[in-house]
Amino acid sequence: MALMKSKIVVVPLGEVDFMMVNRLATNVGPIFGRSVDILKGMKLPDEGLNVIRNQYYASNLLAKLERVKANHKEIVLGVCEEDLYLPDEPYIIGHSDTVCATAVVSLFRIRQEFYGLPEDESKVYTRLFKQAVHQLAHLFDLTSCRNPRCVNYFSQNMIDIDNKGERFCDICKRGLAEKR
Repeated sequence: MALMKSKIVVVPLGEVDFMMVNRLATNVGPIFGRSVDILKGMKLPDEGLNVIRNQYYASNLLAKLERVKANHKEIVLGVCEEDLYLPDEPYIIGHSDTVCATAVVSLFRIRQEFYGLPEDESKVYTRLFKQAVHQLAHLFDLTSCRNPRCVNYFSQNMIDIDNKGERFCDICKRGLAEKR
């Protein structure tokens, strides 16, 4: 009997552009050699909002995403518009939990409007895609890459994301091939 491969499940959290989520789901599956499902959008948990910071606690969102898994083999990626944080970080763009096989990516700080620049939706999707691939790579046991051109390079801001490529470097490709 062949082992079943894990499926990737994309979950919109709150009000997220479904066309962007659909495009993301279509494009990440082939990279990881997995089928991708999109779940109906979920409401952001009230208990995840830190009203003082006006940000959502990323770990709380990951815990909520873990509860939607149909089985332990599924990998769940949440996408939201809200600003995220961790206790030791003023903000984060994405976060993953390899034990629970869940990840979340926020569009909040990858939108140009956040920085007072004109809106540019064409750049938003590319940034979302790169960050989603990076977070999913963690769930396939890849550590962040040191190559600033690799999609798996750690990016803390919009400029880092724009400067990295949309593909894995050769080292990360080999690492991912070993995990499949």
